Amino acid sequence: MMHGEGHWFVRYVGSGRFFSFAVPKEEDGAAVTGIAPKAFLSCKTLRKLEIPDGVVRIGDWAFAHMQNLEELVLPFSGMECGKKVFLDCRRLRKITVRGCTAKNQGLPYFLASAVTVMEKDALLRPEFAGDERTHGEWMGQYDRALADYLEAPDEEGFEPVFIGWFHVEDMDEQIPKYVEGKRKDKIRLALQRLRYPDYLDETMEERLRGYLAGQMRERDVPAGKGGLLTDVVCDRDWEYCRQVVYLKILKESGCLDWEEIRLLMEGLGGTNPEMMRYLLECLDGERAGEDFFGGLEL
Repeated sequence: MMHGEGHWFVRYVGSGRFFSFAVPKEEDGAAVTGIAPKAFLSCKTLRKLEIPDGVVRIGDWAFAHMQNLEELVLPFSGMECGKKVFLDCRRLRKITVRGCTAKNQGLPYFLASAVTVMEKDALLRPEFAGDERTHGEWMGQYDRALADYLEAPDEEGFEPVFIGWFHVEDMDEQIPKYVEGKRKDKIRLALQRLRYPDYLDETMEERLRGYLAGQMRERDVPAGKGGLLTDVVCDRDWEYCRQVVYLKILKESGCLDWEEIRLLMEGLGGTNPEMMRYLLECLDGERAGEDFFGGLEL
């Protein structure tokens, strides 16, 4: 379908499950320069999607509800995005820029976080973020957006889900779940930024570590159940879960106290020897270790 001087890729009609797809560079003899609105709406079969060079426009809802999409590959060029392009793309972890010259291993994760978790589509500027000459400025914009996201009330953005007969009691259940999910997202983004600290200034680093420490101080969970930090680090569905690097970040941020170590070890359940070994090394002294194991049921 034509649009202006270009050609829309109108609709994906593939079948199968969990594979990759590359949008063709040409259709009907014309160069593809746009992804039509709703072109991949609610597609559940793709894990990886590649957009060709020359695409300058992505229409409204183009990738919305692609709940299994994990990686998106974009051209190193400017493009215009419509509304709600990444709505409910909850598994999208990486947006890779083809031809990127910026040397930052975290950039694909930052781009994905910007448009999915923080919903800052204005940051989807591959030609700006991926260029080594302007990458530092883009990271500054990302960090300002991240700081605003961390400081915003956890209830901000809540919208009730109406299914069948809706009662006030349903709202009372939905809000706490929303807030918990929002806080977990904030923890993930703080850990992610500290893992890839390129262009991270001291003020922002202190803010991120302070946020993590604040989540630990607010910990209030029943005995034997993990807190939010534990849930995030031990989450099997998070791409970076169960890695020692995140324990080290927590330790450097003052979050690995006695209780958090206990919760983490119980959350891991002995399934990750490397992380368990690191946690044991964090215990202070033989007496502390004896007290710990005295209260831990294995």
